[in-house]
Amino acid sequence: MIASGTVEERDHAGLLYERFLLAGPARAGLLHADPHPGNFRITPEGKLCVLDFGAVSRLPDGLPIAMGTLLSIAQSGDADKVLEGLRAEGFVKPHITVDPQQVLDYLEPFVEPTRHESFHFTRDWIRGEFNRINDVRNPDFTIGMKINLPPSYALIHRVWLGSIAVLCQLDAHVPVLQELETWVPGFSSADA
Repeated sequence: MIASGTVEERDHAGLLYERFLLAGPARAGLLHADPHPGNFRITPEGKLCVLDFGAVSRLPDGLPIAMGTLLSIAQSGDADKVLEGLRAEGFVKPHITVDPQQVLDYLEPFVEPTRHESFHFTRDWIRGEFNRINDVRNPDFTIGMKINLPPSYALIHRVWLGSIAVLCQLDAHVPVLQELETWVPGFSSADA
């Protein structure tokens, strides 16, 4: 699909892939935690076939509501509230001094797709984000060293980042906003 799918096929695969990863915790209490593209196939009927459930995260209550809430706050651009929420969830330890706007800028690969009804995931976009946050001359570089990944979020983080990479390989247009509003608790304004 990545190498030879049509635009329509790649977009369809991207939607099913994103939906599967986001819906799993809400529907089954499990997150498939190996988002490698080799673990997914599209059947001749256009359905998503998922392989290898050796790595899962048990989320009996679905994705953490704080995740959706923080993503929604980040989408609005309120850097101070994002930092406050990240501290409350243990992503930023109390003794760490960090600029709220730099933290928000660092989270851009997660936030940018939420600002569009449909987001076009591309290799150029992810390459630019990767280069920005890994450029030692860029102030965002130091933020990664100041953020703590709580163990309860480790597999969620792996899946979120991995899925972004796969969607960029697919060069897919995905209605991310609708999927987040449907499957991620705390993201939708209706959850407030």
